[in-house]
Amino acid sequence: MRIGWKGILLMVAIILVVAYIGVMSVLPKQRDAHLTRCQSVECIIEDSTTHRYITEKQVMQYLRKVGQYPVGKTLDEVSLQTIEDTLTAHPILATADCYMTTEGHMRLHLTQRTPLVHVMTANENYFVGTDRMPIPAWSTITDTVLEVRGQLSHKQTCGEVADFAEWLQADSIWRDQVDYLWHPAPHQYTLLLLGDTTQILLGDLNEYPKQLRRLHQFRERGGEVMKKEAYRLLDLRFDNQVIGRH
Repeated sequence: MRIGWKGILLMVAIILVVAYIGVMSVLPKQRDAHLTRCQSVECIIEDSTTHRYITEKQVMQYLRKVGQYPVGKTLDEVSLQTIEDTLTAHPILATADCYMTTEGHMRLHLTQRTPLVHVMTANENYFVGTDRMPIPAWSTITDTVLEVRGQLSHKQTCGEVADFAEWLQADSIWRDQVDYLWHPAPHQYTLLLLGDTTQILLGDLNEYPKQLRRLHQFRERGGEVMKKEAYRLLDLRFDNQVIGRH
């Protein structure tokens, strides 16, 4: 079937009309974005019922400090992605989702990072989060988490120590008994229990589930012996043994 010139002209006309409608549907939005200003910011910290390390007011102060506070700016001056990236760069915040209405009202949905370990060395005082990254010491973090002291690198605290802390939190027997973990020298991880001066030598953090299960059995069977003997140290480094040292 051959299409005449009139048919071709009609098709071109239809295409031009559709294109015009599409362009005109975008232009008002661009014009509105240029003219409409951000009117307000609503901040929702979604996990604030479980822990509250940062307030909505502090979030706003942070955005002002880094030059990303949106109120008063036109919508085409506000980058939601930049604001999200800025917020997740904050040491306490884990995730950030930003939404802007066409009327210029912004909503921030935030979550906070969760501490897993409190690290105290001769030169540093910081937390390690469940994301295995350091968190600067923060005055509002008062959670009871595993405390570790001694000579430790970030690789250790964010790796094997964080793994141990996560295991400890999930263990119904030991999670409420540990005072702190001490690492005075390489291959010398030692546990101190609450209300007990006996040092529990683990060595490397490779076999602690088996070691602590063995220690639990030893304490259950020989509790009275332990009280009488008053061991200075219990060595768990050797398979199927608990060696007491005075």
